[in-house]
Amino acid sequence: MKPDSYKVMGSDGGNVMVRPESRDALKKVDAVVFDCDGTLIDVRESYDATIMRTVRTMVEGFSAVSLPMEEVGGQMILKIRGTGGFNSDWDTTYALSLLSEVAIEQCPRAETGAEGAGVNRILARLRELIAEFSSKKRLEGNRSIDLYLSSRPGLESDRLREFRKFLGFPGSATQSPMARTFDQIYYGGELYREVYGVGPAVWYDDGLIDRETLFVSREDLIRFRKILGGKKAMAIATGRPFVAVKHTLGSLLSYFERDASVYIGDAEIYPELASEMAKYRKPSGASLVLAHRKLSANVMLYIGDSAEDRLMVDDARKRYGEILFAGIYGSSFSEGAQISYFAGTDSDLLVRSVNQIPPALEMMRR
Repeated sequence: MKPDSYKVMGSDGGNVMVRPESRDALKKVDAVVFDCDGTLIDVRESYDATIMRTVRTMVEGFSAVSLPMEEVGGQMILKIRGTGGFNSDWDTTYALSLLSEVAIEQCPRAETGAEGAGVNRILARLRELIAEFSSKKRLEGNRSIDLYLSSRPGLESDRLREFRKFLGFPGSATQSPMARTFDQIYYGGELYREVYGVGPAVWYDDGLIDRETLFVSREDLIRFRKILGGKKAMAIATGRPFVAVKHTLGSLLSYFERDASVYIGDAEIYPELASEMAKYRKPSGASLVLAHRKLSANVMLYIGDSAEDRLMVDDARKRYGEILFAGIYGSSFSEGAQISYFAGTDSDLLVRSVNQIPPALEMMRR
């Protein structure tokens, strides 16, 4: 559907966009599952900023070229995630790092002249590479970027293979220099040591995780629960580890059923969980199938902010038809692009923020 095919409905939470064909089903929602990053928690100054800082650190450490990722990386991250297979921020960091190195290699300094002009040329080439990479679905994360680079003439090189060794990825946060740098920046020294049981190679007093703010309040969650008839019928399906969710949500975590929730990022901290968590990796709908069963749902609503969130609903619907999707667009680096994507995939409800959903559901039930 096109965005103008949606019905705009006002409530005390503000205007929302409703797919007309979905309104009757939305009235019957009796269970809700939430994505975390960009939905419950604002991660633009934490996870997204960590991606940009890690890419800059790794590229500069290998090539001695400083790219202003904090200034330009937001749109690049959005495009990579839009391919549908990059729920893991380690994978997104890996892809953006590799593409940055290819762009540097294809723009030798001798040809770029002054340093400023050289960086601009590298960024222009990087944007071209990302546009091509993101022109189709890439559902296998880090494997997707490796397949892309190996299949395009002139992109794979001995230098790029050396850069992969420098990144040491895939690998855990205690083995891969790239993953270790990411988690040191994100968690900060104290929490990194608490999570992994070892001190970081570089100590950061303040982790970017502490910049996170909540999109949802206790009042919002109470309101959701009332809509669901007072039942404990809410869960979380997220790519981040439980420890990071708990750190930011705090006592609000008690509103979500642990046995119906999936924290895919736990596999990054506990390698022994990797095989178990593999089946839940987005855009697989396995976590929604689990929640549907555990919450004894009839009509379940999944709330997310990304392409992989939307795709996992399609996958889960192969098992249970009555799973609806609400797309959050206000946490995106480009609201217009997210609205167009969610509308183009016939999402059931489009909202700027998660706290608009309870009043919208209440209004539809009157």
